[in-house]
Amino acid sequence: MVAERGVPERTGAVPAGADVQRERILRAAALALAEHGFDAARLRDVANSAQVSIGSIQHHFETRDALFRQAFEWSISELIGRWRCTAVGEPDPWRRFELLVRELTGDPDLIRRCATWTEFCASAARHEELRGGIRRVHDEWRALVSGILAEGVATGAFAPVMSQEAAVGAVMAVVDGCDMAIATDGGMTPDRYAEVLLGTGRAVFGVRGGA
Repeated sequence: MVAERGVPERTGAVPAGADVQRERILRAAALALAEHGFDAARLRDVANSAQVSIGSIQHHFETRDALFRQAFEWSISELIGRWRCTAVGEPDPWRRFELLVRELTGDPDLIRRCATWTEFCASAARHEELRGGIRRVHDEWRALVSGILAEGVATGAFAPVMSQEAAVGAVMAVVDGCDMAIATDGGMTPDRYAEVLLGTGRAVFGVRGGA
């Protein structure tokens, strides 16, 4: 359902083509946000990228700000959806963490994703109405990692070297830092990102045995 991806649920019959066009506009708007920021992104940028008229955009979204707020939420919901699907059914907690890391760092569009996230965070610093989306991503990531860590502790696979809350915080800090390094061409590579994140997880989780 579109409502589960950050777009308000529709009522009544909507032609399939309109739904496809709306998602194409949202995707183009998210890219415009990543490139220009919330303040500077223009409807013309979105129209050119989505290959639609400005009138078509205004048919779906009442105002410019409504478009970019919904694009922001749509992009975040899509990201969270991918995380939730990762390693479904994998019983081993460390293996599940590895799969989550590979999903995060193996994205073929990693540079643009990191740039988008960095720009979203910068825009949220200036626009309070965007901060809920940033918190939602952090809360989702925290919940995923916390669940993996708690299960590993319960099964004896992990023996954390600090509190579980601090261990999860350390992993999240590494993700934020590596995202920034990727976005700004700070010498970070996808392989190095995965190595650093897995190494941090192994150290702070206190992974036992041959994992």
